[in-house]
Amino acid sequence: MDAANYISTLDSLDLLAQEPSSADFAVIDLAVDDSFLRFLYEADQHGSVQWWSLLENTRWQASWNQGPILLAFNGDTQFHRKLKERLSFVPLGIFIDSPESSTCVFNWAQGWLLALAKSDERLFRFYDPRSFRPLLAAFAGRAKPIVNAGVTIYWHSGSDWQAYQSPDKAGKIEHPEQPSLVQSELSALPPYRLADRAMAYEQVYRDYLPESGDRRVWVLEQLQRASKLGLETASLQERWLRLCIRNGSDLVGTSDFQKVIKAPEMTPADRMNAMERILEGTDATA
Repeated sequence: MDAANYISTLDSLDLLAQEPSSADFAVIDLAVDDSFLRFLYEADQHGSVQWWSLLENTRWQASWNQGPILLAFNGDTQFHRKLKERLSFVPLGIFIDSPESSTCVFNWAQGWLLALAKSDERLFRFYDPRSFRPLLAAFAGRAKPIVNAGVTIYWHSGSDWQAYQSPDKAGKIEHPEQPSLVQSELSALPPYRLADRAMAYEQVYRDYLPESGDRRVWVLEQLQRASKLGLETASLQERWLRLCIRNGSDLVGTSDFQKVIKAPEMTPADRMNAMERILEGTDATA
């Protein structure tokens, strides 16, 4: 699939641009913030919020304090507000607005957590807010949707709140089967994550991007090229993007850059440092 198709698929998702004014549950990743439980105990003044480790009855149970938990707000709007503010700055997890019982929501969340294998040997961090939109795109064609009927999921992308509401007509299942993932779905996730980051970078650098065509597609093409060159981390790919913006032409085609790219003894970070020095030298002599 080319860059334009990844972008158009993300565009086609039926998402809502709204904050969770109210929610029944949240899935929070304790591994992201080891101070969260202290925050929970201090902020839940009335003791109304309940929580359960999603690692319960798995081989990971002993490490529950470094894994995901399910929160039930039980009408505590004050704690909900404090948590929403916290999730606006830290990618801790997702909000869930659901008519289902806490048992049903727990089973749904733990089911997806364990969906990578028939046993509990691998965990699937479906609740990462930075990847929830790509996850929806990658799973859009599956027969059994990831979100139950009538349920709304809210997440903060890093720049704004987004939401997905599963239609009521999706059909409620009294005793749902254990979710499972196929390799084609897993293989589609990384390129959609890259496309999602490209859309975010377009907002950041839009004043410096080419004016013709879809600038999001252009950004994604640069990120895809960076990945092919072995620049796999998000930070290195963004630095490559900035080089492309500054240079205004095909970096790979220049002889100086070719020497750096083909140097087998250099690490990806070393290559990026060298390419930035080349461009800085060019700027100094211009």
